[in-house]
Amino acid sequence: MNYSKKDYDDIYIYISTYIYWFFIIIFAIIISFLQKQNILLYLFVERKYIIYIFINIFALISAFEIILAIISLFNKNIKTNVIFNNILSSAPINLLYSSRNNKKWTLILLASVIKCLFFNGIIYLSIKNQFQEFNLFFIILVVALLFSFEEMLRLNNFKEALIFIVSCFIITAINAISFEYTNSLIAPIFASVFFTIYYFGQFENMGIYS
Repeated sequence: MNYSKKDYDDIYIYISTYIYWFFIIIFAIIISFLQKQNILLYLFVERKYIIYIFINIFALISAFEIILAIISLFNKNIKTNVIFNNILSSAPINLLYSSRNNKKWTLILLASVIKCLFFNGIIYLSIKNQFQEFNLFFIILVVALLFSFEEMLRLNNFKEALIFIVSCFIITAINAISFEYTNSLIAPIFASVFFTIYYFGQFENMGIYS
């Protein structure tokens, strides 16, 4: 049976993604055990905080657009589409986003949920508990760097890495503030998912990954 390069790429996507998730789950279990955490306690939201799901989504997308607009004032060549086109053009990320398989969206959205639970939940709580003498900004910065580190290794130049760190910091900061205020990860999870849908949808509409 003959397989094209695209078929092998799709197989690679699923194998590498599932392996990545497997290690995240293992690390999550180990950290949760050592820190005596129960992330499930944060997977609910009180009725009075439901509105913050929408606020979190709006804040995340708006803040990112504002930051990119500010950056573009200093460099006219920096545009949202160019930035994300460069970031998504790195081989491993491009393989996932350009997959023709119908399960592509499932993987993309699950990745958003898993990363939010791991970084904005387990890692954030662990660092916060271990470094209680530091302020919230320091904790958010550390989590953002950890969040972006794995993808940063795949990028091609300093500009891409810098923009990616900024985006990770914004996501982490807004989700952390929401988490602190609502004591729930529901709003950050929805915000991360809709953030992914919003920007990936732009590329679908442009025909880059359709």
